[in-house]
Amino acid sequence: MPSPQFAAPAGAPAAPMAPQAPTAPLTPSAPLAPAAPHDPHRPGTEASRALLGPAPSARPLVLWGSSSMSSEGGAEDTPVAIRIHEHLALAAAPAPVHAFGVSATRSEHTLLMRGLTTPQIHVLSTADARSGAVEVQLDPALAPAGLLRIPGQVGEVSGVLDGSSGSWSFIPEDPAQQVTDGIFRSALAATAEGARQVLWMGKNNIVQVDAVLEHTQRMWDATADPAQDTLVLGQWPTPFDPRGSETAEALEAVNAEQAERYGEHFVDIAGLLTSEAGLTCPPLRHLPLLEQGSTQDDLAQNVVPQGLRATDDIHLNGWGNLAVSWAIVQRMRELRWL
Repeated sequence: MPSPQFAAPAGAPAAPMAPQAPTAPLTPSAPLAPAAPHDPHRPGTEASRALLGPAPSARPLVLWGSSSMSSEGGAEDTPVAIRIHEHLALAAAPAPVHAFGVSATRSEHTLLMRGLTTPQIHVLSTADARSGAVEVQLDPALAPAGLLRIPGQVGEVSGVLDGSSGSWSFIPEDPAQQVTDGIFRSALAATAEGARQVLWMGKNNIVQVDAVLEHTQRMWDATADPAQDTLVLGQWPTPFDPRGSETAEALEAVNAEQAERYGEHFVDIAGLLTSEAGLTCPPLRHLPLLEQGSTQDDLAQNVVPQGLRATDDIHLNGWGNLAVSWAIVQRMRELRWL
C-alpha cells in the first residue's frame, strides 16, 4: 500500500485558484536611521558582511548509518555520481555536514562511533615497531565490520580503533606511546555535540527488531533537544526482502514503530520509492518508471523498482539517491532546519 506521506488522492479535481488581491498602494517610507560611522577595520555593510561571512552559529549536521548513508551505488546510472552527503552539504551550507556512514556496519557500531558505548579494550599483542599498533579485543565483545576506523582514546592515548582488516587494532597517534588496557571513547562524540543528525541505521541487523529500535532511540536521546534534533530515515525493501520474507516483516515492523514514535521526524523511504506519488516525485518525474514491466513486477513484491537500484540489488543507484536527497531536503525545510 502506498505510504500516506507520498500518496496523492486519485482523481481529485484541481482546486480553483483564488482571485489575486490588488497590489497595495505604496506607503511613505519611514525615516532612515542615521548611518553608522565608517569603521575602516570592518569593510562593507552589515548585510554584505552577513552574506560573505556566515554566522558561526550555524548548527552542524551529522549523518550516521551504513552503506545507504554512504551512498554506495550512487555512481551508477546517472550522468554524475549522486552522493547524499554532498547534496545535503549544498542544502545546509554554511552549516558543516559530517558524513559518518560506513558500509556493512550494524546499529551497535553506530553507537560505538557516536560514543554511546565505551567498551573496555584488552591489548592482545606487542606493539608494532613502526606504528605502535596493537591488536585489541573489545569487552563487551563486538566484531568489526566493513572499513570501520574510529578516532578516539584508550585511556589517555589518542589514536584510531581500526577494524578494517577484519579484526580490531588500536593505532596510537604517537608510535612511541604505549597502549595498555583501558576504556575506549570515540572522538566523534565531540563532533556530534550540539549538532542535528540524520539516522539511517540498522538495515544490516534489521531482523533484530528490538535492538534496532533501542539503538536508534539511544541516538535520538543523545542530542541536545531530542524532540527536534533528529531525522530518522526508514529502511527500503530490496529484492532480498520480498513480501512475506523474514527481513520484509522485520523491516515493516521497524518502519511502522519509528513512524509512530518520531512522526514528522521520520521519512518513509520505502513509501517514497514504492508508491506512485514517490516514483513521480520531481527528481524522477522524467523517468518512465511506472511504464516498465520490471517496475510493476517489483511493486507486486513490494520491493524498490530495478530502475532505482544499483546492479548489486542491495543499494540505490544515482536516481534512487537523488530521490532520497530530495525527500530529506524537503523534510528539513518543513522542520525549519534550512
